[in-house]
Amino acid sequence: MRDVDALLASPSAALASALEASALAEDRNGVVGIGIDVVSVPRMDRLVSEGGSAFLDRGWTPVESAEADGDPERLATRWAAKEAVMKCLGLGISDLDPRDIEISSSESGAPSVVLRGSAATCARSLGISKFHVSASHESGWAAAIAVAFARVGQEDPEAPHQRKDKT
Repeated sequence: MRDVDALLASPSAALASALEASALAEDRNGVVGIGIDVVSVPRMDRLVSEGGSAFLDRGWTPVESAEADGDPERLATRWAAKEAVMKCLGLGISDLDPRDIEISSSESGAPSVVLRGSAATCARSLGISKFHVSASHESGWAAAIAVAFARVGQEDPEAPHQRKDKT
């Protein structure tokens, strides 16, 4: 069994552990993409303090802002989940509006993904029908992993994030 305190004390160890899990998930039938991201909560706190409501309005939907209620840990966790979903799509923050990916919580607290605009268009083109997201925050770090699943028979082996170098 892994030493939990060591994982929490070292984001790189936690990232390595999550990457192991994502590698296992990638072998499952129907997986189109895997994404992971880690965000510094103190940095998010500083950005929110400096940018105020204008910063929040550019990065989060009204639903996300309401659920996070200004809490830097919750905002950082949602941001990590957004970035993880972007990676599933083979995109980065410069490729789409972050509000096109909404991370909300069910009554149980489990995160869910709603795509709009260019993110929804990209997901449709890749045959993605759903995402599973897991997110957490601890000791000044927020982390999330996302797995994108294709509709049966719609997997695209030449999706940009899966393309193999043919040279």
